[in-house]
Amino acid sequence: MPLQMASELRFPMGSTTPLSEQSVDDFISLIRRVSGGMSRQGIIEVFKQHFCKVSGDYYARSSSIDWAESDMSSQAQNAAKDAPNFIAAVYEALEELEHSGATVPTVQNINQILLKNQDHYQIVDDQLTQTAGSVAAPEFSESISTSVMRALGDAKALIGTVDSSSAIDRAHTALHGYLVQLCIDNQIDLPNDPTASKAFKQLRQFHPALQASGHRADEVTRVLNSFAASIDAFSTLRNKASLAHVNDLLDVPEATAIVNAMYTVFRYIQDCIKRMR
Repeated sequence: MPLQMASELRFPMGSTTPLSEQSVDDFISLIRRVSGGMSRQGIIEVFKQHFCKVSGDYYARSSSIDWAESDMSSQAQNAAKDAPNFIAAVYEALEELEHSGATVPTVQNINQILLKNQDHYQIVDDQLTQTAGSVAAPEFSESISTSVMRALGDAKALIGTVDSSSAIDRAHTALHGYLVQLCIDNQIDLPNDPTASKAFKQLRQFHPALQASGHRADEVTRVLNSFAASIDAFSTLRNKASLAHVNDLLDVPEATAIVNAMYTVFRYIQDCIKRMR
C-alpha cells in the first residue's frame, strides 16, 4: 500500500524540500542490508525503479551488480531533492520486497534516520507527517494506544505546515492520553474521567521518576507545580480556542508556542523516566 501523506507533501507548490545528504547516505547503507527473497541485484533494481518514479529519471536494468549499486546511488541522490517522496519510495520499495520474502528494515529504522539527521518527517501509522523543528516529540512505550500516537503525529504535522491553531486539540488529546496511560501502566489510582492536570499531579506524587529530590528540590517542585498549572491552562485553551470554537482562534505564533510547551512536558516526563532506568 502506498505511503499516505498530505497533498501538500505529495504535490508541493513551488520548490521541493531536499533530504539531508547524511540521511541519503544512511538510507543507502540501510538498503544495502536488505537480503533474501531474490538476487542481490534484483533487490537493488526494485529501489532503482521507485527512485526513478520520484526523480523522473529513465529506468533501465543495470548490466551488473556493480553498475546497479552505482546507478542506485545516483538515482537516490536525484530522488532526494524531494524529501517526502524519497521517503515514500524507500517505504514502498521495502514493502514490495517484504511481500517477496526479503528481510527488510522496519518503519522505526526509517524514523531513526530522519530523527538523527534532523529531517523533520516521521511515519506514524503508515502516514508520513511533517514534524516541528523546535522540540522533538518523545518516543512512546508500546503500551500507549495507537489513537494517542496518531494524535501526536497529527499535531506535529500541523505545526508550521498548516494553521497551528488547529493543532491544539490534537496535542491536548495526545498529552491527556499519554499521562493517563502512564498512570495505568504504573498502577497509579485515578478518578473516573480524570483531567490531564489530575493525571500529571498523580504521577508527580506517586511515580518515583518524577519526584523532586536532591539539590534545589524546592525550586524544582515549584517548576513542576507550574507544569500542572500549564496543563490546566491547556485544557481551557482546548475548550475555548481550538478548532471546536472557530470564533476565537489563537494566532499562529501563540498556538505554536502552546503546542511546543506541551511537547516540553512530554519530553520532561520521558527524560525523567529514562534517567531512572
